[in-house]
Amino acid sequence: MPGMKAFPAAGLTRNDEIEPRMTEAPAERLAVLHRHRLPGAEEGELHRLAALAADVLDAGIAVIAVLEAERQWPVARVGLRGEAMPWPAVVSGLALAAAPGQVLVVPDAARDPRFAGEAPGEGLPAIRFLAGVPLRPPGGPAFGTLCIADARPRPAGLSEPERRRLLALAALTTDAMELRLQARRAQEAAEAEARLRQAQEAAGVVAFEATSGSSPTHAPLGALRRLLGLSETVPLTLRGEAVSAHPEERPRLEMVASRLAAEGGSLLEEFRVTTRDGATLWAQVQAETQFGAQDDPAAWRLSGLLRDVTERRRADERQLFMTRELDHRAKNALAVVLAALRLTPAADPRSYAVAVEGRVAALARAHTLLTEKRWAGVELRDLVAGELRAFLGPVEAVPPPRAGLDGPPVLLLPQAAQPLSMALHELTTNAVKHGALSVPGGRIAVGWALEPGRTGVRLLWVETGGPPLAGPPSRLRFGSRVMRGTVMDQLGGQLLLRWPQSGLVCEMVLPAGRVLAEPGAAGRLGP
Repeated sequence: MPGMKAFPAAGLTRNDEIEPRMTEAPAERLAVLHRHRLPGAEEGELHRLAALAADVLDAGIAVIAVLEAERQWPVARVGLRGEAMPWPAVVSGLALAAAPGQVLVVPDAARDPRFAGEAPGEGLPAIRFLAGVPLRPPGGPAFGTLCIADARPRPAGLSEPERRRLLALAALTTDAMELRLQARRAQEAAEAEARLRQAQEAAGVVAFEATSGSSPTHAPLGALRRLLGLSETVPLTLRGEAVSAHPEERPRLEMVASRLAAEGGSLLEEFRVTTRDGATLWAQVQAETQFGAQDDPAAWRLSGLLRDVTERRRADERQLFMTRELDHRAKNALAVVLAALRLTPAADPRSYAVAVEGRVAALARAHTLLTEKRWAGVELRDLVAGELRAFLGPVEAVPPPRAGLDGPPVLLLPQAAQPLSMALHELTTNAVKHGALSVPGGRIAVGWALEPGRTGVRLLWVETGGPPLAGPPSRLRFGSRVMRGTVMDQLGGQLLLRWPQSGLVCEMVLPAGRVLAEPGAAGRLGP
């Protein structure tokens, strides 16, 4: 092996005829060393075992060492200082290669040809007597040695009782290393379990198991009742917070627990729980109950998972609400379209198609704005601008824009957006056909403001520069009927139309409760 010299077996006494045979590959030995993570010298029970070996076998030096690929190093030593080894690696190599029950003995290293020319390191005593045995874990390769040494030779070597003592001390050393390994593994397992529990706790998942052997005083019904949060004395713990079953859930859960305690089988339930401060959460329990385990009819086992599914339940509820709300709004939109179809005069098919197309387009624009805001509402400015987009532009533009908007941010309820879009569409259509937008130079100004105390919204539509008006029309036109139906009937507002010579003036007053969304509602799903 690397770091070792090959020495002939000649010169050994009868008790020392041990053939150096390193059968374990260095990789196997290194794996054992890595697994054990051995301590440094002068530490713990290994140092005490080295001291015991020196005392029991009357040696000035005792070393517990491990052999790596190309070097040896002590993990416990008595009678030495520093980290250097007092003998060449061949000694540890020979001891490491010994078969179970064999002991390497060097009565006098000065007379042994294997160590010719091998002087001890600086500051180390001259070694004359050596004896060593391998440290071999159960079923594994030898990875270290327990050696004793002395500056005095021992021509007789070790007696048979002394050999047995050295072998017993080596076995104790190996046992101590294995116990140290198992203790470390147990600690690592406990730490891993604690980390897993913390992760489960953070994720709202708790694994559980109850058996008749682990809790002999508790029947399965009691374990099930505690699991479902029905016990008043031992409540559930969900995300580190004590909870118990919601009062409305208890009758159903009692029946479930009684059935499973009598029949066994699978458990999958979702139920509400309440915290000590009165908050309501949702828990899911998935478990399996078994009876007659290990050939004992009275034995039982209950195991499974408890999850916090509050967020998922709330997401499901939001999704259901949104589905219902969108269904309701789709029906409303269709009702408005049908109303537009019924109210549009059909005497001229071409005019009928253009009118219907315009009104449906107005509804589509409102729908698009609502979708962009996830149906939380729509800004009044966006609704007005959607109808007058072709006539808007920068104030400094040449020629100047033919429509201007002025008003504060006002968020409209979804159910108000579509009817108001229809009214604004009728005003725009009338202006293009007969009013200010029908001639060059005509202009429209639209302004709005909140009423004092946010009791409503006042919107003013003023046309100027169009054909002079002689007064109100002799009869109520279709556009006026649509505006009255949307503003007054659907939105519960007030509608005032005036026809001065300069152009049409339309004033709407819309009640807050029918049109205004809550401030900051944009981005949320509206009611």
